[in-house]
Amino acid sequence: MKQVKKWTILRVYFLIYLVCCIIYTIAKWKILSYEEGWGVVAMVGLMSLGLVGLLADFILTLIIKNKIILNGIGILIAIGFSILLWIELK
Repeated sequence: MKQVKKWTILRVYFLIYLVCCIIYTIAKWKILSYEEGWGVVAMVGLMSLGLVGLLADFILTLIIKNKIILNGIGILIAIGFSILLWIELK
């Protein structure tokens, strides 16, 4: 029987984050790749943070079986990540 994939708040948050990074990179490609292309390198770095977040979600889903606790921890991580990202990019 096919297993249903668990959608968690953290997984949805980081998938939306990655999609926004990809859309921004495509929309602003000329600006990001200007001169030496350090903007593209920065976007790859930001996307790698999103992949680390998805990896953290995967590890948390393996460790924590209670969906309420899992989503609670996911909300805290998403809020913390958003605050740190906002402070860094301000």
